[in-house]
Amino acid sequence: MTVPLTRQRIAAEFRQPDSACRWMCQVNGPHRLEVPQPRQLSFRHQGTRLGNVSIGTIEYATRVTVGIADLTHSYSISLPLQGAQSIEYQGAAFDSDAAVGAIISPSQPLRLSMDEQCQKRLVRLSRQALEHKLSQLLRRQLSQPVIFDPRMPLSGTVKEWWQMVANLQEMLHAEGSLCDIPEVWSNFENSLITSLLYTQPHNYSSELLGRQQGRPAYLSDLEALLHESLDRPLGLADLERAAGVSRERLYRDFHTHYGVSPIAYFRQLRFDYVRQRLERAAPNESVSSIAMDCGFQQLGRFSKEYKARYGELPSETLKRSAAAPLQ
Repeated sequence: MTVPLTRQRIAAEFRQPDSACRWMCQVNGPHRLEVPQPRQLSFRHQGTRLGNVSIGTIEYATRVTVGIADLTHSYSISLPLQGAQSIEYQGAAFDSDAAVGAIISPSQPLRLSMDEQCQKRLVRLSRQALEHKLSQLLRRQLSQPVIFDPRMPLSGTVKEWWQMVANLQEMLHAEGSLCDIPEVWSNFENSLITSLLYTQPHNYSSELLGRQQGRPAYLSDLEALLHESLDRPLGLADLERAAGVSRERLYRDFHTHYGVSPIAYFRQLRFDYVRQRLERAAPNESVSSIAMDCGFQQLGRFSKEYKARYGELPSETLKRSAAAPLQ
């Protein structure tokens, strides 16, 4: 059984700059808002938050400038649907309109100006989720934050990524959509983050793309099966049948492209899945219920191995998650 996720509607309208600034501070962290003509301000932010993603539209209806020091907990990605915005970043500047999106990474100070016609689609991705996914893809811990090239020209795969965002926004807005099925939304969320990491240049792009070269096609299908089977144990014989290759080749390819054996890789995926469940557990859930729900039957062994992997007991993850504010 997977914990249901609850869609949270985003709906805010303000006429006062202070109110609009406070709202966006809650969304994206501390920043400054400059409004040359405050009486013309008509701030509006509409959208939906689900899991590690929020998608919506935002507008101010007058010229504004936003000074951002550090988003800290998220990546803010925007694309004007009409009008334009300009970004000053590391001594350079670029314009963003319907043909050029923008992505703001944590720890990257910048100034963003929007004209009075600017209405933009805004995507927020959890920093923790994005870094966790990249760490999985690279099969190692990250040594520094993921910093994207802030300019996103809409061509090729970047255009396809924004089309995916538009489709997800429509689904999130609809009542009774596939987004309400946790397993489905988990795949949507994973696809959105993974495709961004492969599409938009960042400081780990060379390493990430290098790992894909020469990778056998069957590994992608097998990895999809592993992600679909995180709540139940699979044995080596199961993976051999699914892969359609010899055990010797399976071991060789996994060690070449993942650095570990097939079972070790799958076990890490399952522990990561449990950790995600613990980090967003419902109030009535316990460590034992989540662990058993994910196919771990020997709870003592599970707790010991969990601590060895993450440096804390599963009960400590659950407690910390319950006390943490919503980011």
